[in-house]
Order: sequence, then C-alpha cells, then structure tokens
Amino acid sequence: MISRFKVHRHKTGRSHFDLRLIDNDLLRSWSLLKQPPLKTGERRLAIERETRAPADIDQRRFSEEAFGEGGVYTWDEGEVLVTGEAGGSIILDFRGSRLNGRYEIRHMRWYPGNRWILVKL
Repeated sequence: MISRFKVHRHKTGRSHFDLRLIDNDLLRSWSLLKQPPLKTGERRLAIERETRAPADIDQRRFSEEAFGEGGVYTWDEGEVLVTGEAGGSIILDFRGSRLNGRYEIRHMRWYPGNRWILVKL
C-alpha cells in the first residue's frame, strides 16, 4: 500500500524527531531521539506514540504525553510503500528527499511496551 509520511523535528522540552505515516486510516507516530538513519545498517530506537486522525499529519503543533507540547517543522516528507506488518515487523520503502530506500521497523518483543527499532536496509 502506498501512503504518505512526514518526519517532523519536534521542539519540546526535549527536542526530537517524529516519524509519522498514514497506515490504514490512522496516523501512526514514532519518536526518535536522533535523526532517522541514513546509512545502510544504521539503527535508531523508535518509541511508538499515540495514534491520531490522518488529517493531523499537517499540524504545526503536537502534544505528546511523554514530551509535552511543541511546534514542529518538516524535516522530510513524501510517499512510502508499506508492505504488511508480519511478526512485529513492517517494511517501509521511503521516497522522500532525505529518507530514500528500504527500511524495517521492528517491534522489540523482549522489551515490554511500545519500543521499536528502525533500521536502514
């Protein structure tokens, strides 16, 4: 399924990046403390946040339970090909100006909660 994504730079008490993608009529978001990986093999911890309505992807301010409220600016955006979620793993093929190529976001089963790993393949 081809969808839309944005990576926001989120200015809150602790500045971070948010990967947001529209998946099955929901806006899913993951917070990353560092910029998304750009080199093959690089990994980032990604913490899944609250889901929202797809129209929220274009908001200029977001409030998150963990980081509070703050303004955002678009670090990257474009289309993403989402290939099924199987076994706690989602394959993403980004077509943006900075994020290009194939990535995997994998749920960390051994750690309780909403922790994922984003890997550039």
